[in-house]
Amino acid sequence: MICEQPPQRVDVLVIGAGMAGCATAQALALAGGDHRQICLVDRHRGVCPRFAGEFIHPRGAQVLEDLGFMAPLLAAGAVEVAGFAVLERVDGRYVELPYSLLPDARPRGLAVHHKTLVRTMRRVVASQPSVALCEGWSIAELLRDEAGRVCGASLRGKSEGRTVTRDVYADTVIGADGKSSATRRLAQLPEQRSQVGFTVGLSLTDAAVPGPMFGNVVLGAWGPMLIYPIEHLADGSLHYRMTLDLPPALPAKGRQLFDFIRTTFVPFLPNPLAAQTAEALDRAEASGQALPMAPTVNLSTPSAIAPGLLLVGDAAGCSHPITASGMTMGLRDAEVVGRLAAEVAAGTGPWLGERELCRYKVLHDRYVPTRQALAEAIYQVFRGGDAGARAIQDALFDYWGSSQRARERSLSLLSCAEGRPHVFISEYLRAARYAMRVCIQPRYARNLPVVDRLRTARGAAQLAGGKLGQVAQVVWANVRPQWTMQRAV
Repeated sequence: MICEQPPQRVDVLVIGAGMAGCATAQALALAGGDHRQICLVDRHRGVCPRFAGEFIHPRGAQVLEDLGFMAPLLAAGAVEVAGFAVLERVDGRYVELPYSLLPDARPRGLAVHHKTLVRTMRRVVASQPSVALCEGWSIAELLRDEAGRVCGASLRGKSEGRTVTRDVYADTVIGADGKSSATRRLAQLPEQRSQVGFTVGLSLTDAAVPGPMFGNVVLGAWGPMLIYPIEHLADGSLHYRMTLDLPPALPAKGRQLFDFIRTTFVPFLPNPLAAQTAEALDRAEASGQALPMAPTVNLSTPSAIAPGLLLVGDAAGCSHPITASGMTMGLRDAEVVGRLAAEVAAGTGPWLGERELCRYKVLHDRYVPTRQALAEAIYQVFRGGDAGARAIQDALFDYWGSSQRARERSLSLLSCAEGRPHVFISEYLRAARYAMRVCIQPRYARNLPVVDRLRTARGAAQLAGGKLGQVAQVVWANVRPQWTMQRAV
């Protein structure tokens, strides 16, 4: 139900009513029935105006279906997508990585306009009698008991035109308020945060992409370009989103930004997609409205829990969106929270106690580091910023062309269906091995001087070797839970 003011006492208080927050509140409502009460708050009345994620892999789409969101989203125009399609460059190789390759998984993911996604999810979760949805309220402080455990939050909102505060007490507070999480900051959880660039979005109708129902990745420009359908329109056409990766030192604003995109990205698109993109830029510039843009942030996983508090979605760590894994990971967090809550929902004590929080951390820490390491590695390879990265990129297309099994293994990592570290390690080293072989015995440049071959091979080896520290962290993140879980149980 929608409430103007948050209740003073609930079992769980969820901060942030975006995708991760709505999914978590819905999972808790289904786990606890009428026996438990959830308060879901967001500082925005309606949807957040910022540009955000829209592509969800089958693993996340399954969570949406299990939680009762899928049918309303499809009715609102969401599009079922078939996988990834990667174009090496305008005249380069083209590879499709369909989700149908994945065993025991949905054959389709989901793509949807972000505002449509949030509006629909809020409407569904507000229909739960055990959920109080309060828009226009933001967190001001975390409340703590005598032992220092989080026991609620002080919220700030508007009432009759005046700013008011209201204390809400809860057994557990869940931070679902994104990469710039105020909940995480107020909890003073350590983090390593860096901005690696910007993502800008364009809208196209019936985009002339190689894979109409795929997430299309086009390489060759300054950064990778991603084009995917997000909405079925009333006239039967498809609305597409194109996202462009911009450098961290934003080259320009206003008209200069449009000119930068025209010269830096459009020439690297195949026709007629290049012409459609140029026309979309002209329309956007003529309208006088700024292009939707969001900073691209790497947030190395902070602790996902503190006494009385846990984080879900981007609040608990995020990475470059090239693998489109962020939304799927947020939905997976919600699924885990709901499963843990269901195990203790019927009891009379506090819901989601310290035992459940520790188990959440164990499960969360097993799949998030793999996702972050993969996103950074794939981004460097897809961008091809130096000879070593371009060599591995070339080898990756060779590897994908070698067998269906190779495409399946890569897709299982890209789509979050696979999180085991040894698979990530073996796939990355296999691509590096291909790169070394291609560099020393180039297939298309047999007359390349030996010194150039060796320089390229050295670059590929350095890039692969530079990932060894990340690989070690991924392995540790998966080994550590084996004894942590024993302590939690």
